[in-house]
Amino acid sequence: MHAINRYAAVKLALLWCCFVTSRAWSAPLRFGMGTPKAALWEGFTRVTPGDVYNAKAAFGWEAAKGLKAQWHAYSSMVDDSYEGSPQPPPIWTNTITEASIMGDTENAFMFDAPAGSYDLYVMCGSSDAMRGQYFDFTVQAGPQRQHVQIDGGYQFRALRFHVDKGDKPLSVRFVPRSKWVVNAIVAWTAADAADVEKKLISPLEESTFRMPSEEWAKWKADPEPPTGQTPAMSDADRARGFAVYARHYLECIYPHTQPRQEELNPSLRLFAAPGQYEPTNFVVLPLADLSDAKVAVSDVGPVPASNIDIRHVRYSLARPNYTVRYRYRVVPDMLEHFDAMALKQGENARFWLTIHVPTDAPAGTYQGHVTFQCSGGTTQIPIALRILPIALRENPDRLYGIYYHHPLDDAARAKDDVSRAYFRHKAELDFADMAAHGTRNVVLSVWTPPADAEGNFHLNLDTLAEKIALWKKFDFRGPIAMEINTDGIYTKYMKDRPGSHLRGLRLPPEAFSKELTAMVKAIEVERVKRGWPEFLYYPVDEPGVDDVAVKYMAIVLKACKDAGVRTYLTADPTLDAFVPLRPYVDVWCTQPFLPDRETILADMKARGVEYWCYPNHVNGENDHTPVTGARMTYGYGFWRSGFRTLIPWIYAADIGDPFNYLDGSSMDFFNRHEPGGQPIPVAMWEAYRSGYDDYRYIYTLEQLIAEARHVNKPAAPAAADKAERRLQSIWEAIRVQPKYMYDNLWAPEQFDVSRWMIAREIMDLQDVVRRQ
Repeated sequence: MHAINRYAAVKLALLWCCFVTSRAWSAPLRFGMGTPKAALWEGFTRVTPGDVYNAKAAFGWEAAKGLKAQWHAYSSMVDDSYEGSPQPPPIWTNTITEASIMGDTENAFMFDAPAGSYDLYVMCGSSDAMRGQYFDFTVQAGPQRQHVQIDGGYQFRALRFHVDKGDKPLSVRFVPRSKWVVNAIVAWTAADAADVEKKLISPLEESTFRMPSEEWAKWKADPEPPTGQTPAMSDADRARGFAVYARHYLECIYPHTQPRQEELNPSLRLFAAPGQYEPTNFVVLPLADLSDAKVAVSDVGPVPASNIDIRHVRYSLARPNYTVRYRYRVVPDMLEHFDAMALKQGENARFWLTIHVPTDAPAGTYQGHVTFQCSGGTTQIPIALRILPIALRENPDRLYGIYYHHPLDDAARAKDDVSRAYFRHKAELDFADMAAHGTRNVVLSVWTPPADAEGNFHLNLDTLAEKIALWKKFDFRGPIAMEINTDGIYTKYMKDRPGSHLRGLRLPPEAFSKELTAMVKAIEVERVKRGWPEFLYYPVDEPGVDDVAVKYMAIVLKACKDAGVRTYLTADPTLDAFVPLRPYVDVWCTQPFLPDRETILADMKARGVEYWCYPNHVNGENDHTPVTGARMTYGYGFWRSGFRTLIPWIYAADIGDPFNYLDGSSMDFFNRHEPGGQPIPVAMWEAYRSGYDDYRYIYTLEQLIAEARHVNKPAAPAAADKAERRLQSIWEAIRVQPKYMYDNLWAPEQFDVSRWMIAREIMDLQDVVRRQ
């Protein structure tokens, strides 16, 4: 009887739409998908997997087979015993997004409506984490089709269609490659459009893609940095409705930053060596609302237009610190591909170009141009590129790595072939991107359960083998910092797990140490047998400094070393609390460049230890804007520090919706991904590559200086002395700091001036050595 009443109510609503001239806003048809107990947005009709369309029903599925409903409501703080306090949920949901229906076979949702023209709105996504699931499907309404791809859960896509209905039911068809998912379907006529957009669609999208209004009311915006004075605009700029300017890419451009007079109507000038990637940019300041904005580039000498990557800098709402709550800033962040876009009056649009010089490009100076066009008009920006006769070298004793959430773990979790193929492809794209940025090392993990009753370890190394095969394919270099399951053995003996940074820890019995040693030995046997690179055993991340935590770490590290391996510890070696650990640590990985250069060089020479750095202060964990600090850290600062490796946290960190930095217990940061798995870089990631190239210029000159000193002609040593003096002047100009972030840095232009001075010395030395 309840089901009959529901169908009757929908029929009555449809009749009301047809015959009542002055329609109430309740007339549009609204269907919420989910479980029988899921909450409903006001005015929506519940749809469950059991609702099948037939002659008597006003709505329902074409078939019930293969449908599954979900309901995950996140509307309040969630308990987190690991962190020791309640935390915000991964996403804030509403009564539409918290429930969904999904399927892995083709199906259609059908509903009755009077003949006429309709706008349809379809919300697709899941409030579950859905690790290992890649949604790849097509939604069709009438003749229109839209392709949807969603990596896991916590993300939503809003689709719009316009259809003409005759005597058959309206139908929204879902065709999966892997699996499809839907939260809600809304249909309305033109007469209801204004009310539906204002009273339903707008609040729904605000609460879906940002957060519910009651939660948003708690958040306050930090003011934008000073914008500067507005320069005089030309008559031509005012006539076409926009001005064009350029500023060094290391400087952040905020929505309302004003150009300086000398920056208007720019020419883009840059230099690079063969094989190098080099960024440049320009900014459009709209003086009116503009539509259909597009950017195109010409060839630049031997650099084809296809080697020039064009992106738009996206503004995002971001927390000042990744764990801050209720404060946000508008910051430039992701560098997105685009086809055409609308520009808002007074809001800067920055366009980022990355030029990849072919490895066989001949030296010379070449000209090209960028074309910007929009509804206001068209303009061209000249490009001058000087390709240098330099083959850049790479220091084999320095290593660029990064922490990484590996897509192959999701491939191992996947339940369908399409998802498995997607995550493998995503991993390949990430590794290619890392290699192109000079990063050739990632942290890995080998999950091993504790020993069974007979003391045997059951190792499943299939996923790790696949990871290392990918590692070798892209010429990554070891050693590999390898996380191991120390917590599992601790929990086996203590019937509890240690808290974050080893809070609440108790010292385990001797059997714990013996089993940890045995586990490391078992892993080592397999590593050697398979010919894998050396593992640096990484038993605990960032231990605390209290007495019990330090004693526990001494036990753990000694147990690892008793297996005949080297250990890796993320801790600050300058802290007195960690002095007892010094005999058991082979690689200290510390956030700042501390200890100082002289101390670490002496320690590495005396004891054979290594010093690595994870510079999270320029990775977006604490701030999304220190682009200049990122370049200094990765180039001149790294050179000056004496550290062997840079290995920050993390290539990409997705807590909730990866494009909403305000949800979740902490902020998402660094690189994101397109729906097909392609990386979306951030400006700091591009600054890493610039720093990496700075170091390559430095190392190339250092090697040439050494080689010139072995040329038995007077001009060569003299040229080497001159180059060495130049390099020393740059060395002395670096304002040495443990963390290069904002303060005491070079002006952006000084990075390029210093690189050019080094390049000039390289070319001069090459000429001298070649002549001799």
